[in-house]
Amino acid sequence: MHHEFGHEWWGNKVTAKDWADYWIHEGICTFGDFLYIREFEGEQAYIDAFKNASYHFENKIPVVMGKDIDEEAAYNGDIYGKGAFFMHTICYIMGDSLFFPAIKKFVTSPQYTYDNLVNTDDIQQFFSKESGMDLKPLFDLYLRNTDKLEVHIKSLPHDKYLVNLQNMSIPLPMNITTDSGTKRLIVDSKGITIQSKTQPVIDADTFYLKKITIE
Repeated sequence: MHHEFGHEWWGNKVTAKDWADYWIHEGICTFGDFLYIREFEGEQAYIDAFKNASYHFENKIPVVMGKDIDEEAAYNGDIYGKGAFFMHTICYIMGDSLFFPAIKKFVTSPQYTYDNLVNTDDIQQFFSKESGMDLKPLFDLYLRNTDKLEVHIKSLPHDKYLVNLQNMSIPLPMNITTDSGTKRLIVDSKGITIQSKTQPVIDADTFYLKKITIE
């Protein structure tokens, strides 16, 4: 029932121009379902729920497949779960203090509501502006492809590790756990060097859909 009420906002008030952008209705609405968990069961329950959900995405076809497709072609389970997880990732990147005012601004703006239909590009441009980052590479990775974020860890002498992104052109914040605890660090394609007596653990709470390789 909570999910169906959510469609008063995502589906009725904010409406996609094309079935190709069906995730705007179902994915963002499903993200609201996870926020219910966060509100009434706490942060850890919210994190655990998304972590568990990430194991069940089919990831066989992109969430957004071009333009001018029909409902049957657009409809698959990942528009719900993976679409919601994408918003979870954007929320982590921006932080609550930026993300929640931004999503409220979007859903209450005449530019994006009622007769003014929206598509994925509109969402991308809006959140890029609100975050101060060009989020197109992330939208491409999560929604227009079936790839995962590739994180590479290379062991160096003297208890050091080089951590870098393999398939992402923009720097991203990431929780990295070492022998001295967990820190939110900015990782890019060039990489950052980390000092630790133990191998770093990357994104333990699963804010990203990722593949980690270790050298």
